[in-house]
Amino acid sequence: MLNVAYNEVKYRFIASSHLDGSIVNLVTGVDIPEGAVVSINSAGLAILATASTIPVGVARFARKAGTMLAVDESCIIENKGTSLALTPGTAVFASAAGAVAGSGTNKVGVALTANKVKISI
Repeated sequence: MLNVAYNEVKYRFIASSHLDGSIVNLVTGVDIPEGAVVSINSAGLAILATASTIPVGVARFARKAGTMLAVDESCIIENKGTSLALTPGTAVFASAAGAVAGSGTNKVGVALTANKVKISI
């Protein structure tokens, strides 16, 4: 690993987009279901994303509060509940409780089908 000194703070290179560095492990602040869009709160804990938080990725597995969660920034998720009625090829945004919607402010990906989304954060 290469250490870089900048203003007396040392940084270590972890990964680039060409390496398997798109998965981050975070401690959960709340129960998080599989496939939920995740943000980080001011305490550094993983929480369910909302329209007003900055998304960091998608939960790979369901986890209880206080446990480790793998968050993937580039993946495909599929809604198994009520249809999202997304238009393929259109932008998808973070919405309430870790879900996605066809409109919003924080883009998380693009719709592949009415219920399938390619996440790219």
